[in-house]
Amino acid sequence: MKNDPNNYFGLLEKFPEQIQEGMEIGKKIRLKKRKFENIVVQGMGGSGITGKILETLFKDELKIPIQTNNSYEIPAFISNKTLFIAVSYSGGTEETLSGTRAAKKKKAFVLGISSGKKFRKECSYLIKIPENYPPRAATAFLVTPLIFALQKFGLIKNKEKNIKEFVKLGKKERKDIKRKSQGIAKKMHKKTTFVYATDIIGISSFRWMTQINENSKDFCHSNIIPEMNHNEINMKFKNGVFIFLKTKNTSNQMKKRIQFTKKVFSKNNKILEFTSKGNTLFSQLFYLIYLGDFLSYYLALKNKVDPYPVPVITELKKYLK
Repeated sequence: MKNDPNNYFGLLEKFPEQIQEGMEIGKKIRLKKRKFENIVVQGMGGSGITGKILETLFKDELKIPIQTNNSYEIPAFISNKTLFIAVSYSGGTEETLSGTRAAKKKKAFVLGISSGKKFRKECSYLIKIPENYPPRAATAFLVTPLIFALQKFGLIKNKEKNIKEFVKLGKKERKDIKRKSQGIAKKMHKKTTFVYATDIIGISSFRWMTQINENSKDFCHSNIIPEMNHNEINMKFKNGVFIFLKTKNTSNQMKKRIQFTKKVFSKNNKILEFTSKGNTLFSQLFYLIYLGDFLSYYLALKNKVDPYPVPVITELKKYLK
């Protein structure tokens, strides 16, 4: 296809199947129950979002704190009681390597996940995942096995049913998701986009933004409700697209906030709202990820750019060497 010579579309389309494959990888993980005082997830970009997804999914279940770290330096509290999850799809991300080596010096248990075999030497235990994906298209392989790892450590309950629910949902809704995302992309084309999500699925708005940045090579701003109701709701903007993401479990008070915020921005702007499908938080979140990934692809085609490469990021990495 023109503007997609690497068939990025094919990588996106198989998202439910990738989740399935990630489950099989997860089942083969050999880890035993272990006590930790905290969890730190280290990663950048398409790898780093893994930590935020895990935080979203399990913040109400984990009995210990979980924090994502997106930097060269690591928090001072890391110790031999820390589960340090190092996420680097390539195995060569310099910020992640820096943080991982610092965590090793503090005797943390380093659980690595990567497609790069060389990353094994940096880890107490490495989860090896498939190669030849852009990190932002490998989310299924990065998140799903780590859920099984947390289960095997005894930190969360078994989530296999939740994951299977999304696999079934994703396959069933695939055609409709593609149709919807094409319509969204058409409305977003040549517009400034703002994406807001309710706090329980706040990471979904961030994911939409980063995928639009990388795939569509376009600007997008994201934030969370209710936080944005205390600051940027005051801004004046014209000719934008304001998108609101929520679940069917959204509280009445939060619905009122969304309704008011939509009214504020409705003058001279397009307003879109989407309610995620699925019965579990995993399904609801990954449904929105699937939808957002596809819309960023179709927006790339509208923008006449190839969604696969990220030339400026590549140039930066060369500059830093």
